[in-house]
Amino acid sequence: MFSSQGNKCCVSDSEGDVCLWQVGLGSNFNKPIMSLKCHNKTTSDVAFVGSSSLIATGGHSSESRNVCLWDTLLPPRSSCVHAFTCHEHGCPALVYAPHHQLLISGGRKGEICIFDIRQRQLRHTFQAHDASIRCLAIDLEEDYFVTGSSEGDVKIWALDAHQLILSFQGEHSKSTFFRNMGSASGVTQVAVSPGHHLFSCGVDGSMKFRALPERDSIVRYWTS
Repeated sequence: MFSSQGNKCCVSDSEGDVCLWQVGLGSNFNKPIMSLKCHNKTTSDVAFVGSSSLIATGGHSSESRNVCLWDTLLPPRSSCVHAFTCHEHGCPALVYAPHHQLLISGGRKGEICIFDIRQRQLRHTFQAHDASIRCLAIDLEEDYFVTGSSEGDVKIWALDAHQLILSFQGEHSKSTFFRNMGSASGVTQVAVSPGHHLFSCGVDGSMKFRALPERDSIVRYWTS
């Protein structure tokens, strides 16, 4: 994950660690500028929150502090500035909406949590899928966000109204023909292009492309 300025890169791993690299001419790529133990079971996803110094992590901790905010300018022992108790079975995916200053997280039981970063509180939660949410994406205008599940389903939700806009059931096969994929299943990644094109990848080895309705049509869908 790169910061919006493109000057930092953050990587998480299954051991619960997150490493941060400075990117650019003259940078030392052999050693991260910071390494954090973020979750004591696993860290599944990371997102830059606003500036390149504040990051959010999603993972699994024994105390259910599964979504955390970290200030990378502080010493490692005091860098966790807030921890949300949520997603009892862990948080595999995060996405940040900078204009709304909202952090969206997906849980292993298919639930979505939406956090107000300014107030540091949970704003809304709802059930999006019957299976684990594997990935999240948001459009540039922040009108809607996309969820991909381990069952292979892809859904599009209104950010403000939290309503389902579109659903693509079985967009990707639940099973995989790849070896050494571990517990991965269904949808592995989703992305929305500036032209409102939806891209999704799955463990079935496919990448799918869909042209979504025009923005005005999508907005009218849930406001009519």
